[in-house]
Amino acid sequence: MKIKGILFDCDGVLLDSEAIYINSLIDYLSTLGIETNLEDVVNVLGQKMTCIIKTLRVKFPLENYTDEELITGQREIFDQRFNQMNLQPMPYLLEFLKWCKLKQLKTAIVSSSNMNYLKNVVNRLQIHDYFDEVFSGEMVKNSKPAPDIYLFAAKEMNIPRKNLLIIEDSINGIKAGKNSKIFTVGYKGSIIEQDTRDADLEVRSFEDIKHFLELDIL
Repeated sequence: MKIKGILFDCDGVLLDSEAIYINSLIDYLSTLGIETNLEDVVNVLGQKMTCIIKTLRVKFPLENYTDEELITGQREIFDQRFNQMNLQPMPYLLEFLKWCKLKQLKTAIVSSSNMNYLKNVVNRLQIHDYFDEVFSGEMVKNSKPAPDIYLFAAKEMNIPRKNLLIIEDSINGIKAGKNSKIFTVGYKGSIIEQDTRDADLEVRSFEDIKHFLELDIL
């Protein structure tokens, strides 16, 4: 295996934002009279919003609300909290991205989130110069855990799947990576630690990923 490109999920990988979303979702559902907790909703992480709504409808009585109402309601709470925060990159992320450029590795953000959100994250973290591409869930039909977005990214970057590496933190993201037949790293640096046992490699820091890659590309 010779790695030539790295595909980064966004939330929970570039920044520790999963907890912000989950807590916003729990608080929004509470306004609808639905009391829930982390264990009940953590399985939605990694999916795009339309798929999250479908998942929530299976679990909770939401038949009196349209998809648009449910999407708008939770986004309002999340956006208010997210936009007030001083965003910080994950520990050692910037050093790792600089190392990737030094080694001439192609890099891309590959996320289920919409492009406006991804641009907001990139701008606020000031990481424009470290990524060659940004791919949004809006660009493909099926959300993670389907492999569509990773297959799309591989094709657009013109890099064989055997030469790519995915960094994911969520169950759905790891399933998407594995379904794409691309080597998938389960990153466990987020406050919300998810089940990453199905990943090809589990790590707790970007330093761990660098050490792994040094064995492969040097």
